[in-house]
Amino acid sequence: MGRTCFVIMPIGDQRIGEVTVTAGELRQRYADLIKEALLKADPDLEVVRADDVALPGSISSDILARLMHSDLVVADVTYPNANVFYELGLRHACRSGTIIIRDKTAPAIPFDIAHLRHIEYENSPTGLKRLAADFGQWISAIEENPNRPDSQFLELAKLTGYRFPDFGSQERAVESAQGEMIDALFHSPELLELMARQPAGQPVDNLELMRAMSANPDASSTLLKAMVKSGQVSLTPTETGNRATRRRRK
Repeated sequence: MGRTCFVIMPIGDQRIGEVTVTAGELRQRYADLIKEALLKADPDLEVVRADDVALPGSISSDILARLMHSDLVVADVTYPNANVFYELGLRHACRSGTIIIRDKTAPAIPFDIAHLRHIEYENSPTGLKRLAADFGQWISAIEENPNRPDSQFLELAKLTGYRFPDFGSQERAVESAQGEMIDALFHSPELLELMARQPAGQPVDNLELMRAMSANPDASSTLLKAMVKSGQVSLTPTETGNRATRRRRK
């Protein structure tokens, strides 16, 4: 299976000064120039544009997922479109692998991204050949340096050691903790019986629980650690407990 490429560009009519570019003209530019050049550079690419997955003007979950997970994102900033810049910003905050392009006859790039390297193209048969060659060079460079930051945001994150939320690892940690809890309970029939009472609505005597844990220290220790890891038990003092402690000290 080939790699995925998501193309960010306006999909509705665009007006710059007295000039209006229609949605049809933009679609033709995408199909006959940008997508064609990408496929010439890498025939195995799966190339998708926003209107292939969403209605004009909307930011759907599918678009957000493609911004996060696509191997490549090509952003055409020829027209000052709010959705384009928003999606480009989201991509820059997610990962590297972004190629910025613009028509060489377009207005100047906004200041915030003007310092970023980009490809200038010409919407013509000759421009198609040149754009395909440029795409080929950029894709090769991305393949050779997949983790190299390609935005100021990612450069600063790397420099400062910023840790992005890793939701996948959190889910794996919970699943691992649940497995450890089950394993610990099966090594202690007494604890397993006590825990089985709770779903049935039967009360669990604290003294009985303490005795079972004391009789099975290894299983109890594993169970407690797993419950802390999964978030079912917190060893961090609560704010209520902290206030009570402060009152006693006064």
